[in-house]
Amino acid sequence: MEEQSNIQLHFDVLSCRALLCCEGKDYVLPDTYASKEAAQVAAQKFAFEKLGMKSRQARNPSDLAIWLR
Repeated sequence: MEEQSNIQLHFDVLSCRALLCCEGKDYVLPDTYASKEAAQVAAQKFAFEKLGMKSRQARNPSDLAIWLR
């Protein structure tokens, strides 16, 4: 059975900033986003490329499950 990581995305509508919580660490994404959906796509790409989720869980960024908060 494949292990799933708990990846959560917190989007602040006032500042248009996003906080990604993954494996006990928090990451503020570097840009601002027009919507929570845009932030979700950016979070998937960030987790896929920067956090090494590529080899463990997904073949492309859209395969990663992100919990929107």
